[in-house]
Amino acid sequence: MSISKHIARSNRLKNAGGCYPDALPYATTLAILLAKLAKVDVKTRPAITVVALFMWLTEDWRIIDKPDDIPDFIRISGASPCRQYAFRNYYDSTVSWTEYARACKDKNKTTYLWQPIPTYLNQFFQTFISEKTYDTPFLTQKAKTILFELMSKAWKTPHKLQGQPRVRKDSLQNYFIKCAQADNTLGAIVRVQLIADQQAHHRSARYYQQQSSDRIRRKIFDAHNRYLSRLIAAARNAKINSYFVVYLKSYSVSLIKDNHEKAKYLSIPGIIKQFELDTSQNGESKVCTPAIMLGSRRSLDDKNVSLFFQSLQKEVEDAKESIYVKCSSQKSSSANHAALRDYYNKATYRIALLFIVLTGARPTHSISILSDYYSGSDITFIKDKGVLRQLILCDYLQQEIKHYLSLQTVIRSQLNIHTELDELWYTCNEKNIPIALTCRELRLFMHKLWPGVVPYHLRHFYCHCANSHMFSDKLFDNDIDRLMGHENLGERLGSDILSPRRFALMKDYLNMLSQRIGLEALIHV
Repeated sequence: MSISKHIARSNRLKNAGGCYPDALPYATTLAILLAKLAKVDVKTRPAITVVALFMWLTEDWRIIDKPDDIPDFIRISGASPCRQYAFRNYYDSTVSWTEYARACKDKNKTTYLWQPIPTYLNQFFQTFISEKTYDTPFLTQKAKTILFELMSKAWKTPHKLQGQPRVRKDSLQNYFIKCAQADNTLGAIVRVQLIADQQAHHRSARYYQQQSSDRIRRKIFDAHNRYLSRLIAAARNAKINSYFVVYLKSYSVSLIKDNHEKAKYLSIPGIIKQFELDTSQNGESKVCTPAIMLGSRRSLDDKNVSLFFQSLQKEVEDAKESIYVKCSSQKSSSANHAALRDYYNKATYRIALLFIVLTGARPTHSISILSDYYSGSDITFIKDKGVLRQLILCDYLQQEIKHYLSLQTVIRSQLNIHTELDELWYTCNEKNIPIALTCRELRLFMHKLWPGVVPYHLRHFYCHCANSHMFSDKLFDNDIDRLMGHENLGERLGSDILSPRRFALMKDYLNMLSQRIGLEALIHV
């Protein structure tokens, strides 16, 4: 296999919608880890087990090179602000739940927010945390050394597990990363919270999306539970569930039992709110912390986008009316030609902006379809970042392109234009010479109607609509990546096949988008 083919295959495997790792080999290796933890000295065993499992959950073992690198995890009160390496137990009057400080990454800023521990681990963590004193590290220096040696030395497979497949321990430490990369429902922003920035497959995808911290908290909580449930189901099927036991000082806890009671605040659909205890009024009251927004700051409101295209349509219609006024007043042919050019150019700006908002094309690369690749059907192609990219055209946009091309034919005849360009739509200068539309020219025109907003905002709006599409089957992450043109080697045109069902779903979304912002037909001739 050539290097390029190997990279292409690797990229496809990392893309959302790929295959999850086989659960049984990972469950076997996890059972080996739990068996080793069970042999640790009784006095330090609970703390070492908590830290070992937590650092596996948060994928932190990859950055530990010596015992001193293991953080000093502590318990803090519910009234204290969230901070790095902190844990707390939160009681909402139903079930006490352990929460840990999670670094919330947004561009160059990191904020620490409370994240509920997965359901399968809560009983063990909650009991352990409740017995710890505030601001006291879980591990002593000696315990850190014991844990580091346990994680560093070779893991021999117990005799009873030798008939089961297993993975290397470094692969076990990457289990949650592999699951997050394959998960087709996370969204780019949530995925980058779970994996390192350099491991994000489409790194720019998160900059087009926007999520609240409450929704991110919910998605991470549900994702961790899904990934753990795969291991537990595999352990049950292989009858190795007896290894999935962790030990406190006085009793043991099974990680594999089913009847987990969940706290009420974790049962709200779509979000998990963060609460802090307010002790300023000689008592305790639970105060909901406002959610913070992460991701794109360039997304637009549906109503504002709709008003913009209404004003744009009126601008074109007014230019059309001025042609009849000037023609009826019997002014010079040059004045009539100027009115025709003005009308045609504004119609060109309109079709270009419709094209961006309804296809998500990058305004800095492809403002027009190339004539050679336009067939008047659902599928067309543009040159994007130097390579061909497939686009799906909604029914409304196809109709508007046909209306525009009819106008273009008339204008070329009226202005006696014979020059051909590669682009399907273009403007016309004062000498009646066709000029390829530029990003700067389109940006200046848009500024007149909507100051402070540029065409690239429409691409962000397109992605926002795809992420919030709820009118039919949900778009998966790889559907949104395809619609946005986020692709690497091995994912470009010709590397895969789009199934008829996924094509129909994306076409339904695109047809809905024109209705969502209230676009109206404009017949030119």
